Amino acid sequence: MTDPLAPVGDGHTQIPDDVRGQLIPTYIATLAELYEAEAENIASATFSRRPALDELLDDGYLRELHRAMFNKVWRWAGRYRQHDVNIGGVDWQEVPGRLRQLVDDTRFWVGAATFQPDELALRFHHRLVQIHPFVNGNGRLGRFAAEYLVQGLDRPRFTWGIGLAVQRSELRERYRKALQRLDADRENVEELLAFARS
Repeated sequence: MTDPLAPVGDGHTQIPDDVRGQLIPTYIATLAELYEAEAENIASATFSRRPALDELLDDGYLRELHRAMFNKVWRWAGRYRQHDVNIGGVDWQEVPGRLRQLVDDTRFWVGAATFQPDELALRFHHRLVQIHPFVNGNGRLGRFAAEYLVQGLDRPRFTWGIGLAVQRSELRERYRKALQRLDADRENVEELLAFARS
């Protein structure tokens, strides 16, 4: 029997059974229902203002942002994962230190103007997704945070491929491949830049 909550395809996080027990809505039985509930949670989350860069570049703020995005669906929202994951990521015990290192590095990049704003925000996004601090929702959290960051650097929000005339599955695949390209070659940020602005 197939698992109705098992993600299909590459790039989706497998959610362990013990973590699934922390699902809040009792009606959710399929991935479509889960994705819809998560989307509604994100849409209803109250973000009264864009955070200042110092506020955004703090691991506590990133945990709170994740909590606000998923707290009506998952009891673990805003809490670091306590298991290893099937798609990249670091050992779960390393998550807190790696996330603090990321925000420290990003503060340095901003202060030293190490990269142009778009590239800086996307490198931040890429590393956040790579660390994979939470059980699920890391890509969505990363896109929100990268948008806040790039706007804080006086650039417009990213479009994340919205201008491409492709199906959602193809859009996700292009996004995933652009992230993988940067995984393979730290200097190859062009594909992710092109996707984020398309």
